[in-house]
Amino acid sequence: MPNPVVSQDVRDILRLRSPAAWLLVGMFFATCLSMGLWNDEGVDHIWVIVLAAVLFAVAALGVMYLPGDPLPTWAGALLAAASPVMALLVVSQLPTPPFNAQQHWFFAATVAYLTFMCVRGAVVWAWIGLACRFAVYIGWCVVTGQGALTGLTQSAVDIAPLLMATFFAYTVRPTARSIFQLREQANLSAASEAASAAVLEERDAQLDRLDVIARPLLEVIASGRPLSRAEQDDCRLLEARLRDRLRAGLLIDDGVADAAREARRRGVTVVLLDDGGLDDSTPSVRESARGAARSALTLARSGKVSARVLPPGRPMVATILVNDGDSEYHVEVDRAGVVHSDQFVSVGNFDPTTLGLEDSDTTMPGKGIH
Repeated sequence: MPNPVVSQDVRDILRLRSPAAWLLVGMFFATCLSMGLWNDEGVDHIWVIVLAAVLFAVAALGVMYLPGDPLPTWAGALLAAASPVMALLVVSQLPTPPFNAQQHWFFAATVAYLTFMCVRGAVVWAWIGLACRFAVYIGWCVVTGQGALTGLTQSAVDIAPLLMATFFAYTVRPTARSIFQLREQANLSAASEAASAAVLEERDAQLDRLDVIARPLLEVIASGRPLSRAEQDDCRLLEARLRDRLRAGLLIDDGVADAAREARRRGVTVVLLDDGGLDDSTPSVRESARGAARSALTLARSGKVSARVLPPGRPMVATILVNDGDSEYHVEVDRAGVVHSDQFVSVGNFDPTTLGLEDSDTTMPGKGIH
């Protein structure tokens, strides 16, 4: 039995790909963009500010949708690089000194997606991204005469969120792995219970069927009286029917079983086999194969009928060979349920009348049980 497929991505626990996450990212992007557009005092090229906001949106979506848990190295490097690039775009347009603190909106934007990089397992890359953003901003402060201390003090506040995200990554991610393992064990247990229930249900159905078809003869045998010739024939027919249930698999149903019993009663040798070709087929294809077998068994008056489900992977799923005295014909059922024979092609259930064979009296005396 194949193991159930269980997702082991922390995004599924945190619902990072849910509509609520989309809404949160959209609102945060709109807030950052509005802060950049509204506080445009001293900004020479507002489109650069817009480009920085778009870069943030791309990075945030990357954290949500880039594959892998933890994030692969290439993804962590790209997301980390977005942080200093965003800072460089914004500071290139800021006046000296900045008009107000809201012109530093990119601080919150970068630290927001860097914290979720930690959650996704790219802790080192998140800290590299923050360090590079620090370097860009402090370097800008030094170049513009504001001093390195100014740049450091204004940036240092973002260390706290990333520290909390790092703590989260090293405590919650192991817990998430435990959750995944428990979920996988629960799914395996449920699958095992379902398989056991199916086996028990099939066993009960087989016992009920056996009770119906075998109990009368078993009661006669248990009584100790000698069996008549008719009862002996019934025993041989019952043995053949039980053998068919074991060997014919999906080819046999009550209709095929009844047709095989009557054919054997008329003296026809019947061989029914299932080698697995119907296992993955649709119900209509299975019914086509069973219909072809039923019709061939019903028409046969002597000789031999061999119906076989072929192994998987063949162009045909079932083949039936009928040697009925002086006549012999071959019937096949393909994967689409189309029934072919030496004399006709029909779509759907097998129609024996197209063979040109007349259905004679089914009460012909028996010629032995096979």
